[in-house]
Amino acid sequence: MLGEASPALMVLALLAAHVVSRTWPLLTIRLLTHVGDTAGSKSKPLADQISGAALRTGLIWCFMVLALVIWAQVDMNVIAPDDQNGHLLQALLQALLASGLAWAVLARWFFRRLGGFTGDCLGATQQLCELAFYLGLGVSL
Repeated sequence: MLGEASPALMVLALLAAHVVSRTWPLLTIRLLTHVGDTAGSKSKPLADQISGAALRTGLIWCFMVLALVIWAQVDMNVIAPDDQNGHLLQALLQALLASGLAWAVLARWFFRRLGGFTGDCLGATQQLCELAFYLGLGVSL
């Protein structure tokens, strides 16, 4: 469906979804506690290293990529600069909303079921938030 809209849009959607979906686990690490096997866990050292500054840096990188995607859509004439309804920009916002909603549901579920997160939770968060991004973009287009 995305490829039918525009090959350029498909490439930009892949880039945006990739970056956005990898930002959500940073929030999970920052907001929840690690509950996995501490001795054998690969995610526990990572969980101890996410500071507020590191989270801000991750968010800045995410927003920079999103700004690049919007700029590229205009520059490659995927959308017109004077587009009155901003259809593709609205679709991008809806994709972000779908991805964020998926993250919120997952984070709440991890907290209620496990009391925190494990490395598998981080991987599931990334995968499901990326899928939600694509679904949100596809439905809005």
